[in-house]
Amino acid sequence: MYYRLANVVLIVTALAQYQHGLVDAEMILEQEEDRRDLYQMVQELQHKVSRMEELERIVAEQDKIIELLLDQVKRHANTYDWRETDSNADFVYENITGIPISENKNKFESVINSDRGVRRGIVAEHVAFTAYLDHPVTDITTGMVIKFSGTLLNDGNCYNIYTGIFTVPVDGTYLFTFSIVRINQNQLVAKLVVDGVGMVDAIADPAVGLHEHQGTNAAIIRLKKGQSVWIEAFHLESGTLFSLQNDRYCTFAGVLLY
Repeated sequence: MYYRLANVVLIVTALAQYQHGLVDAEMILEQEEDRRDLYQMVQELQHKVSRMEELERIVAEQDKIIELLLDQVKRHANTYDWRETDSNADFVYENITGIPISENKNKFESVINSDRGVRRGIVAEHVAFTAYLDHPVTDITTGMVIKFSGTLLNDGNCYNIYTGIFTVPVDGTYLFTFSIVRINQNQLVAKLVVDGVGMVDAIADPAVGLHEHQGTNAAIIRLKKGQSVWIEAFHLESGTLFSLQNDRYCTFAGVLLY
């Protein structure tokens, strides 16, 4: 009987060890699966990090291209000519859009025009004025600013009828014209002045008393924002600067060309 009991103990012990071994094996398998899952997650994260780094590099390159494009747009905002297309601007534009500039010219030109409008802060076509003297002036003195007190046009409101001065609103090239009419035999010389510096002159010199004589001149000038332009009496003898509300002989006009 003792022998049988011993065998039973051995069998029970063996079964317990076997079951314990199964448990250990299951734990090992579970840990191995966990390690495989963790390894896969690490690989996925590494792939995502690599992709993010690649995207950051692409974005940085695109930022440089955009900066170059904006620089090209600003430099050519006033002088861009599609007959003489800048190859660098074309290259940058095509790299950004993937579209040849010849297929999308209008859109690119609109960017240039938009930049011009933002940079100037005023539409080029809206800087123009025509002023006239609406009454005769007899008390003229040398160095006096001739105040053309009426206007036919004052787009941009840059000409001041009270001071007779046009204030340049934006950098650009401007065309100015002016005319003066003198009555009697006395001579009058007037000049177009920019910040106190004479540009061009006009002379009205009647040959016979009680007859009118008109002098006129024009100039195309490159100006900077904030400069002042006016018409000034330069050399004169006694007499009348003649102009009326409906007979506008004395005028001062200007327009921004580009």
